[in-house]
Amino acid sequence: MQLLYCFFRISIVFNTEKATSKRKKPAQSDTSGSTQFTESTGSQYANQSPASSRNSQSNSDTIVQKFSSGSSSSSDIIMSSLDNKSESPDLCTSPGTVAGFSLVPESQPDVPKKKHPAKKPALAKKKRPSIPGKKGKGKGVSKPGYTSMQQVITTTKQATMEILSRTELEGTRSGYMASKWTSPVLDLNSVEYPNADTVVKVVAGDTYDYALEMQNAGSTTDHMPVCVLNFANAYTPGGGWLNGALAQEEQLCYRSTLIDTLQRRFYAMTDLECLYSPNVIVFRNSIDNNYSFMSGDKELHLNPTVSVISMAARRKPDLTADQSTYMDVKHRYLMIAKMQLILRTAANNNHRRLVLGALGCGAFGHPTQEVADCWHKVLMKKEFRGWFEQIHFAVRDSPKENNFEIFKKTLDGLKI
Repeated sequence: MQLLYCFFRISIVFNTEKATSKRKKPAQSDTSGSTQFTESTGSQYANQSPASSRNSQSNSDTIVQKFSSGSSSSSDIIMSSLDNKSESPDLCTSPGTVAGFSLVPESQPDVPKKKHPAKKPALAKKKRPSIPGKKGKGKGVSKPGYTSMQQVITTTKQATMEILSRTELEGTRSGYMASKWTSPVLDLNSVEYPNADTVVKVVAGDTYDYALEMQNAGSTTDHMPVCVLNFANAYTPGGGWLNGALAQEEQLCYRSTLIDTLQRRFYAMTDLECLYSPNVIVFRNSIDNNYSFMSGDKELHLNPTVSVISMAARRKPDLTADQSTYMDVKHRYLMIAKMQLILRTAANNNHRRLVLGALGCGAFGHPTQEVADCWHKVLMKKEFRGWFEQIHFAVRDSPKENNFEIFKKTLDGLKI
């Protein structure tokens, strides 16, 4: 085996030296060969630096000189050249690490990134101011935040319990269901008939606010509390007051002990029933004044009282195409019957001062002009003439609705 290996090595050396001796060696470096070498290198690394090209050429010349010299074995020279990769750094090292060579320019100008045309910077959202209501008497109210309304509800419950535990007034915890049986047709020959002259007024504002204003003005004939109309929910005591709703009934519950008289056993109310609450203590100001308390904790039970008649209108009756009147005339007759029951209940309980309103208008969807006309028709009936000293209609002046304007035009200044 050793003889065969030696023979194989000798034949490789002999063939290599023979091929070298046949090559023409010019006195100066061959330009075409140099160019060819440069082009082949450039095809691999298009941007190679001049320094690395000189290194490649010098390494090539070194190998050729060793081939032509007989100082050592040609096969050893070839094997050592191929095994020792450090002698040709340009070919064995990655381009990014070769001195003087880089695929990326050393310095590039800062190019601003183009923004996608569809992507726009998000605008900062403006927070709505957390206010309990718009200032201004009689104006529509804005919805307070959930947290602030829950605080109002909680403190109203606590204050109501405290007030009812201290007050000596009768009828603060109960009421009764009025109907045609308990509130009969008024008799003009009754000894209690006051035969008063009445001028109707329409005011823009809150029901309780005008009731207290009327009560503070005093009366020479009426020693009963002012009686106010509550636009009730027929199925739920207080409507949505526990959810922070802002309709008229809920506003009355936030400000007084009314909710304690709206007992569950009275519900659901039928069309010709209403709930009479004889003594309701009002202890908070309106939403326009942030529901502030009207007195200190120890004096809350001494605040003024009102009487409340809670009547429910039908919800969302069918209307004509222009929404101006009832589709079915029976809704008009039913509304008139409800209004008559309200006035009879007040008169039979000796109330001479009333604060009424736009019953069924707004959330319940009744046509405002129709409701105002119904009130006009009822008040002008002979049965109700002379029974009341003052009748005020408290109607909120909302920019979305013209309830106040319609009621004022139809009823304000009406003499009964």
